[in-house]
Amino acid sequence: MKKNIKNIVAIGIGLSIIGGSINPVLAMDSQKNNEVVSAQIINDESNSIINGQSSNGKPVLTLDQVINAAITNSEDLNLKSQQISMYRKKEDIQDKTNDFYESLGEKIYDFPYDKLELLEKQTNQSKDFLQDQISSDITNKYNAIIIKQIDISQAKTNLDIKNKDLETIKTKVQIGMATSNQLTDKQIEINSLKNDITAKENSLKDSMDYLGVLTNLNLSNYTLDPNIEYNLFKIDGSSDEYINDKIETYLKYNQKLINLTKDYLDDLKDDGVKDIMNKDIPSMPSGGIPSSASYMKKDDATGTVELDEGAYSIGLSSHALQLINYEKNALKYYMDLTKYGAYVDGKYGVEEAQVKLDDSKKSLKNGLKQAYSTLLDLENKINDLNDTIKSTNTKLKYAKTQVDVGLMTENNYNALVLKSEQLDSSLRTLINAYNNLKTTIQEPWVLGAN
Repeated sequence: MKKNIKNIVAIGIGLSIIGGSINPVLAMDSQKNNEVVSAQIINDESNSIINGQSSNGKPVLTLDQVINAAITNSEDLNLKSQQISMYRKKEDIQDKTNDFYESLGEKIYDFPYDKLELLEKQTNQSKDFLQDQISSDITNKYNAIIIKQIDISQAKTNLDIKNKDLETIKTKVQIGMATSNQLTDKQIEINSLKNDITAKENSLKDSMDYLGVLTNLNLSNYTLDPNIEYNLFKIDGSSDEYINDKIETYLKYNQKLINLTKDYLDDLKDDGVKDIMNKDIPSMPSGGIPSSASYMKKDDATGTVELDEGAYSIGLSSHALQLINYEKNALKYYMDLTKYGAYVDGKYGVEEAQVKLDDSKKSLKNGLKQAYSTLLDLENKINDLNDTIKSTNTKLKYAKTQVDVGLMTENNYNALVLKSEQLDSSLRTLINAYNNLKTTIQEPWVLGAN
């Protein structure tokens, strides 16, 4: 699938997409060809960034650098590494355990060791998934900070415009062309804008502080890179097949563990785990458990109680052996009964796990299909907004000529420019949402641990 898209141009202090008509580049993704059309949105602040240094003298901290810092600083990732090490040690212990039971002539099942191996592999995979989750989360927080910074900048520009409006109204009041009530209303509006800016600055500081905690970086020492990429994503071929492949990658070890457990339960069935239900309960030897009086005697001289060897030798020794044999058989019967009970629980548990996993796959597939439909809709909205921006920019050119000939004030023109910048911000917000959805479709594990 090939498609050309026109360059998106946004004139003004806001963001702009630069470049000419761009041809798609086909990229491989899970053995699917997906159309990727690249265009880069750049905030005008980037014009003052040269060789990684901004005009304010602070070094530029790129998104990739922040992601790497967060990954390095993640305690959860370190814990995953410890968990992997734990499973390896448990595998060694299970090896020793198998050797011990083999020395006793017991049958050895592969299930305990194989399960540990699968859990180790699943944890390795979940560690990789966790890195993707961190990358996605940090990307969202990084872009949210940039959007807040742009929003605050625009709010301050709007405040400047309103302050100039206030001065104009003051003049009009003096010459009788405006009322004092209009002046009061404008002052209230300005005070509200100031409070709004303060609230936004506090929110920005909180966001930067939290990102700093996650990365162990002092973000106030850096300038964030305002660039954001817009890469079109199209599934070439069957979307169902693409999504199924992603879900299979995401949940494959859950299915492997279920399959392994099913095989183990089948082995237990083949080995007669339920035969215990057809066996009789072991019988107590005749005479039951003898009382201590039958084999103990009291020394009249000392008053101590001791074993009556004569009585014991007469028949109790034989009876004791019968009791030992009974207790052995009773214990085995109990263990076999308990084993069968665990087998019954296991049969139900594995079926329940399979149903829940299948339901999860269905829900996830439905969610990803909806996400892809929304993604395509967002692409259209981005194109529509781009057309609006183009139209607005054309109007701005006309408005500038009106300023030049004295038919429009500079302040009114600046208000129009601000509206254009706000459209640019809306475009950035749409693209940010597009990129989030795209990541969810390409890496559904960023939604949570498997």
